[in-house]
Amino acid sequence: MIEEQRVDRDLVEKARSGDAESFGELVRRHRSLMLGWADRVVRNRTKAEDVVQDALLQTLKKIGSLDQPDKFVPWLRTLVRNQALMSIRGGSSKREVAFGDGWGDKENEAEREIGRRRSKDDVDDPQRAAIGRAAVVDVRKLLKRLSERERAVIEAHLIAGMPVQEVARMLDMTSGAVYTNVSRARKKLSEARYEDEIERYVSARRKAGKPTVRLVERARDCHRFAGAYNTMASMMLVTLATSGHRNVSLTDVMGATGHAFRIQVTADIGLSGPYAYDWKETMREGYRRLGYSVSLFGGAGALIEHPDDLIDALDDLFDSLEKGVPIVAWNVNNAEFGMIAGFDDDKRSWAVTDTSAADKKLAYSRLGRLREDTEWFAAVPGRRIDADRADLLSSLFAQTARHTRGVGREDGKLQSSYSLEGETAYRTWIRLLDRQSLRDPLGAAYNAAVLYEARKHATAYLRGMLESGYLSALCPSAVPAVTHAQRQYARVAACWEAVAKLFPLPYGADPTAPGPADRAARLLERACEAELAAADALEEAAGLISGNRNRAKRNFYKNK
Repeated sequence: MIEEQRVDRDLVEKARSGDAESFGELVRRHRSLMLGWADRVVRNRTKAEDVVQDALLQTLKKIGSLDQPDKFVPWLRTLVRNQALMSIRGGSSKREVAFGDGWGDKENEAEREIGRRRSKDDVDDPQRAAIGRAAVVDVRKLLKRLSERERAVIEAHLIAGMPVQEVARMLDMTSGAVYTNVSRARKKLSEARYEDEIERYVSARRKAGKPTVRLVERARDCHRFAGAYNTMASMMLVTLATSGHRNVSLTDVMGATGHAFRIQVTADIGLSGPYAYDWKETMREGYRRLGYSVSLFGGAGALIEHPDDLIDALDDLFDSLEKGVPIVAWNVNNAEFGMIAGFDDDKRSWAVTDTSAADKKLAYSRLGRLREDTEWFAAVPGRRIDADRADLLSSLFAQTARHTRGVGREDGKLQSSYSLEGETAYRTWIRLLDRQSLRDPLGAAYNAAVLYEARKHATAYLRGMLESGYLSALCPSAVPAVTHAQRQYARVAACWEAVAKLFPLPYGADPTAPGPADRAARLLERACEAELAAADALEEAAGLISGNRNRAKRNFYKNK
């Protein structure tokens, strides 16, 4: 703690003397703290980012007036808190007004007024004049990313500290237009931060002699799986194929991840239901059951809120691509799982692929940020690992049984706050169909197609396990239970096939029409019954496999 304070004090002293690098280091050391302080006041992560951005400009402006460098952190906390309180009082619902001609004259007037204020401040505070001549250069570089209008507003309001109403009068604007330009400028400055961090990272790669271009040609094979509705499983399969694991099928991946046995819906059977599960846990367990480790970044509902969130993942992403192994990522082009198949440092872009695009370019800085509120997720396959086959299979069967019964919790954590699973999901389908209130034809068609595909893979996965002799070699006593489960899933698949034919993609029969709705509801009642019977059988098999494993261990140690 004392050492941290000493470093801060030294950096503050240098920053007060005009050392821009020291000021930048102070920002890097304390930005996460500033974000936390702001978030506790505004209770919104995005607004907290805006507060911190404004507070940094104020820090640059006022650090020369800090008399006690060893009190930097309390001083900074007060500055951030005041900025956060001002943001709450300032409001956010403002009307944008168009600008007329003669903007350049107004900007010059603004510059002159700001200059007068700065000149007075510099006379009163020589130390501020010193920091202004050096560290302001970095802020000026960012401000050059803005339009003339935005730059004049930012300099007047955030740097010179002029009230919004005064800025509006000086620039012949409405207060609403000032707020609009501040909002736009903040977004541009935020984007500039990401781009600048990327530039520093790429520069470091060049100095280290890293490759500047790479494309995993074999990743183009993913188009062979474009017909799979489950894009996570199909993209995982491509990463395994490029890693040399070529004897793995889509059915194997669907089974190992649990996707073959999952039913997950929203309350209205909407399009997002099939993706409403724990991405990280599903992919971690899926790769583990297939014999691989994996590095995971982000997750369902996770957002990139700071450049460090992206930068922290880049070493793993680039290393994997340099080894010829692509990366599974969310929303590289559409709202689905896709793949990063290459990079080009000169163009600062990834080569991305999903079911609708191949080798499309995506800026480095836009990964995980393609659209507003884009969820951030990337999975980097790792090394081959040894695994206990009995443990992995029993855990998969037990997990499936819990999911089917709609327990919804694993390790005490709710899998999704807005999705319904297992038997509850079936009951939701049936209730909406019986009431003729399932009003989303596309949602009904898509969910039915996803579930038909999944149960076909469940049937094939268990059948392959039985016919190959894998299960009889692992635990002969579990064969009857798994055989029963396989037959039940075949019944389930037949029911979902019929439902999918009633509601084919992109649009089928109206799910609120009495005939198709009643027919689908009766089919799903039978499917639910069979699914619960399959869950009972898999739970029995899980216990037998686990017990057989434990006995084998005891005998092993007994005979040593």
